[in-house]
Amino acid sequence: MTVRRGRLAVLAAAAGTVLAGALTGVGNAATATVSAVPRAGVGFDATVRAVAYSGNTIYIGGDFGTAVNGTTRTARGYVAAVDADTGAVTGWAPDVDGPVTALAVAGGSVYLGGQFTHVGGAAHRHIAKVSATSGAVDNGFAHTVASPPMSLATGAGRLYVVGAFASVDGQPRSRAAAFSLSSGALDSGFAPTPDDTVRSVAVAGDRVYLGGSFHQVDGSADHQRLAAVSATTGALVPGFAATVPYAVHDVTVSGTTVYAALAGPGGRIVSYAPGGSASWSLTTDGDVYDLAVLGGAVYAAGHFDDACTTSRVADAHGTCLDGKVRRQKLLAADTSGRLLPWAPQANGVVGVIVLAASQSRHAIAVGGTFTTFGTNTARARFAQFG
Repeated sequence: MTVRRGRLAVLAAAAGTVLAGALTGVGNAATATVSAVPRAGVGFDATVRAVAYSGNTIYIGGDFGTAVNGTTRTARGYVAAVDADTGAVTGWAPDVDGPVTALAVAGGSVYLGGQFTHVGGAAHRHIAKVSATSGAVDNGFAHTVASPPMSLATGAGRLYVVGAFASVDGQPRSRAAAFSLSSGALDSGFAPTPDDTVRSVAVAGDRVYLGGSFHQVDGSADHQRLAAVSATTGALVPGFAATVPYAVHDVTVSGTTVYAALAGPGGRIVSYAPGGSASWSLTTDGDVYDLAVLGGAVYAAGHFDDACTTSRVADAHGTCLDGKVRRQKLLAADTSGRLLPWAPQANGVVGVIVLAASQSRHAIAVGGTFTTFGTNTARARFAQFG
């Protein structure tokens, strides 16, 4: 099972206290990062907002209508699949009538979340399940989410869905819900109550981590912006309490470590211990949107241009005050928080919105608004590094 959430648009920064943390030096260059040169392959004619690996296939969602490979243009409305070996678009082409902003893959199926209302000609409001091989929609999984999901994840026998919605199938669900992977039914027991938007969800054993701009969960103000809840009941896990000063775009778990991608001023990558205490942080001059951990490296995507050498920034734009290292839209750090030499240097204002890692392929796939890496390597809105 391989899953990866999607990412929507830029967050407004949330107020709070600046986390301590400094870029104290360059990490161990022996850490096995992927190549900084993107592989050849297909691109897209509009923004890519979600990517997910499953074996040798990369599933992609976004705003696009066409896959482009050199002079070859192939119609692909909002979703597509790419052969991870060749970089070519496959024949997988579900019929979706609006942008796809979140993906998860499990059990031979691809779950879609987004701004659509119909898939395969049938009503599927903001969420759907399609075959990972044929793309045919499963009309037995027919639900209505009140607004488009911002993130999907699978685990503990469930599909977890988060966003800004207040109901699912007409039943109250405060920005987080779950469905049974076996029956497809809405889980009646999982119903946490964050008081504002949840932008990311990650599953780790019997815990589900929620990240976003909320200030309370289940009436408790001790879990602002990042919380752990029971994977079965949605009740708060009392053993995790993190101090998170800015809105969370993404939460990713590796082993017992929780990583969060934060807004700012500037942006932050923060590593949290199992109890929620911050182990280290790294500051950038723009929001960090997404994270993935692969081979001892923590990869980060965002709309930053520099990694700051300390946590001090000058303004809401995150201008580094005490020095900086150029890292346009992508960077990698080791698991101690030290910046690694990996620097593909993507262009664009928004830049890289989403990334996904394949452990078996030791590869990273990225999506966003970029069109170029380095000085002249053209890759339109999607690229793979392996």
